[in-house]
Amino acid sequence: MLTSEDVDDAFDDEAFMEERFSDVQRLLLGRGPALGPETPVLLPATHCRLTVGPHAYGLFGRCFAVRLDPGADQPAPRVELLLADDGSLLGLVDAGALDGWRGAIPSGLAARYLAPPAPSLLGLFGSGEPAWSCLLVLHHALPSLSEVHVVGRDPAQARDLAAAAALRTGLRVRMSEDARATAADADVVATTGGHPHVRVEWLAAGALLIDQSATDPPAAAGPAVRHISLVPPRGPAADTRPEPLPLAEIVAGRALPRRSGSDIVHYQGGELAGWSAIAVAAGLGHAWQRDVGTPVRLGRGSP
Repeated sequence: MLTSEDVDDAFDDEAFMEERFSDVQRLLLGRGPALGPETPVLLPATHCRLTVGPHAYGLFGRCFAVRLDPGADQPAPRVELLLADDGSLLGLVDAGALDGWRGAIPSGLAARYLAPPAPSLLGLFGSGEPAWSCLLVLHHALPSLSEVHVVGRDPAQARDLAAAAALRTGLRVRMSEDARATAADADVVATTGGHPHVRVEWLAAGALLIDQSATDPPAAAGPAVRHISLVPPRGPAADTRPEPLPLAEIVAGRALPRRSGSDIVHYQGGELAGWSAIAVAAGLGHAWQRDVGTPVRLGRGSP
């Protein structure tokens, strides 16, 4: 069983993270395993929602993940990894921490392709689980980062995150109460929810905005913005922005992130098909190898 701290220990590993960047890149280029769709299931008696993932290969062989979202008898979301052959339970994972890492790793890969040269200042908007994993991933993906300014709705929580991040990463990390100034000064801005919306026109020329939440569209007379998405849009845009360029086009070398050095890049995260199953199987397998987590006994002899 992996707690949120166990998930951090398993994922915040240089070699492991590089392997996961490669997994995301292969999926974007269509070179990854052909994984099926996720299947939602509603259990009316408990009001618990299940999401059954496709089969994936990991340390334990062919397996699949089942996500249990809160219901009448389920206080917090969790993810279970089951062996595909007989349904044996391989592990339980705190879903909140896992969700943060699942969203952050594709953003880390995107940052390598989209960030301006040698970025040094990260503006981090949010102070919850997604912000923590996003910061750790970007610290690894962009080694030139030296300073982080954290903006959150709860100043005390943002201050606590800044202190913990400084200890974990060795970077200069501080809490900021000025959202607009933070965005204007940063080379890279990451929005992770739970904070004031960032306006694209606040950013400096050439900056990168990693958008994992709702971000206000730029004003009509704002700067040149290149919109890039993790996955192609499924329908017409809800606003007047041009259709975003899929990240795969840049990864494959068929497009450039900027038309000019002054363009702001607005990257929009999303759900990449197959990535969730790979992340769960790889994370639990890596935790098993590193002896991270708490063994759980099942059956008649259980306490």
